[in-house]
Amino acid sequence: MSMNSELPQIGERIRFLRRSRNWTLADLAGRIGIKEGPLGRIELGKNLPSAKVLYNLSKVFDVSVDYLFNEDAHYPPSASSLEKKDIAFVMLSPDDENEMQRSLLSACQDMIKAFHSLEGICNVPRYARLPLSIPFDHDYDGMDRLACQMRSYFGIGDAIVFDYFELFETFGLRVMIFPFTRGAEEIRSVSFYDSLESNAFFFINARHNPERQLFSLALELGKILISNRMKLLKADLFKESQEPASKEIRPINPSRAAKRFASSFLMPASAVKSTVEQLGISNSQWTWELLLRIKNRFGVSAETFLYRLKELKAISPEVLEALKKDIYIFYDKNGMIEPGLTRRSQTPNGRFFDLCLAAEAIGWKGGFHNKEEQGAISEVVSQYKVVTK
Repeated sequence: MSMNSELPQIGERIRFLRRSRNWTLADLAGRIGIKEGPLGRIELGKNLPSAKVLYNLSKVFDVSVDYLFNEDAHYPPSASSLEKKDIAFVMLSPDDENEMQRSLLSACQDMIKAFHSLEGICNVPRYARLPLSIPFDHDYDGMDRLACQMRSYFGIGDAIVFDYFELFETFGLRVMIFPFTRGAEEIRSVSFYDSLESNAFFFINARHNPERQLFSLALELGKILISNRMKLLKADLFKESQEPASKEIRPINPSRAAKRFASSFLMPASAVKSTVEQLGISNSQWTWELLLRIKNRFGVSAETFLYRLKELKAISPEVLEALKKDIYIFYDKNGMIEPGLTRRSQTPNGRFFDLCLAAEAIGWKGGFHNKEEQGAISEVVSQYKVVTK
């Protein structure tokens, strides 16, 4: 590796370590005995630190000097070994890595770095204000209870929520409505777990309709909760046996479990049943118009709501099949949009652009260092055509 190629790598690593400790540029400069300007140029990849500065950095961060040069260090994660990193790439059905996945992953990494930069400039908390690792029973009823527990952490109980994107962002989660790269248009969403901050990044495909986006958001939350719990269980089993665990700890399919969680999270059984009871209709009395009207309350697609009615045994098999046929006929004719006036509206990328405006308001307070970072963020937003409204 050439000296020039090491410049941005070392700078990014120093910036990441500084921000993970919630230190300002001035804080770190004072700890290692240099001025803010030179440190800023090092973080921006314009200068290499001297041997003395490297030594002082390793001491204050409590890492080896090699760590600052190591390509396999925690941040930013590489596509080839991402599962080993602190920001973990979570996919519902991971296949062998291909060019499309690498392209999508690279785009998401660029946005993660931009998000981290904004949080650093604005000096805001990066942790989620709710737990993302929770014990649960490993069956489908366990997914229902997990969904109920998460809604309790969000403080919404069984209430119907109009804008889940805003709800997630209020609790510190990072949600991006993001135009997926060419070839990845059919992928609904991907998520990343940030263990250093006990937080997550959710990337939802901007090309999909709001109802699919909403279900994808809940699905990714379920995937992260399931993945984190599986890792803890495997670690506990390993400690007990001092050898890799052979015991089966996932009696349910994780993909189906995540879908069950999402369904329960967006359409709590008690809320759906209460709505049905208030209407006074029996399992055989559902109509196309009634289905569309009620599903719109929950913000989901007609297909998703119909499946939930089936899960809850709130619709007869004959009516279910008839309505399913009507739904597919509509989708075949109109594409994956929702019928009539039942289409959902969500606020995209609210927290990200709030931080952009806050960083702009801070302006020159952070000196050239902040301005250069803001310029890099603007380039990423422009490059990927990130949705602003």
